[in-house]
Amino acid sequence: MVATNIQIQNYVSRMGNHGQIPVFKRHILPILSHSQRNDKTNYKDKGWLMKLAKTTITAIILAFGIPISISHVLGIPITKTLSLIAAVFAFEYFAVAIGIGLGLNPAFTILVATCVALSVVLLLTTIFDIVGEKSKKVSNFLSKAREKARKTKVLQKYGVYGLVLAVPLLGFYVCPAIAWTLGWRRDLAIPMIVIGFVLASSIVLLASIGLLRFFS
Repeated sequence: MVATNIQIQNYVSRMGNHGQIPVFKRHILPILSHSQRNDKTNYKDKGWLMKLAKTTITAIILAFGIPISISHVLGIPITKTLSLIAAVFAFEYFAVAIGIGLGLNPAFTILVATCVALSVVLLLTTIFDIVGEKSKKVSNFLSKAREKARKTKVLQKYGVYGLVLAVPLLGFYVCPAIAWTLGWRRDLAIPMIVIGFVLASSIVLLASIGLLRFFS
């Protein structure tokens, strides 16, 4: 166990009475100080790991746990649900059209797509918080996101609220990077991205249903 500052001070006082302070300062105090610094560093690293682990678990529950649980209750084949989940990861809001093509309920399709989108946004935001300034790959990705943000007139005009309109243009993989790069508050940026995704998904949903009715 690392000695506390009070314990060290008490020990210094006792050694001072025996004339041993110089020895303590040269040999023992540096070791104790170094141990305290290492302990603080390790605690900080563990804090980031815990934060990443919690967010990852939350993302898995959102992307897979909730959709599969609901599909089980509603009697929807899990294979179709997993196909929709995979499609959202690959095609973002355009995956709603695939869900309709699979014969899934429109409300269920939107719900699953939103859960997957939210899981991605939460996980990416946390990753950017942790390694955004340390990883060259992430830094390069953020630089590209920053350039896209500068070229997007919607974001220049409306700020964080422009993310609602930016999601259909840039997607939910790029928008979290933009929000993090520009220093926008998470409690505002994440809801704006999700709202934008729901709106884009709803448009694709209505278009898909319309096409199905037209050709049926």
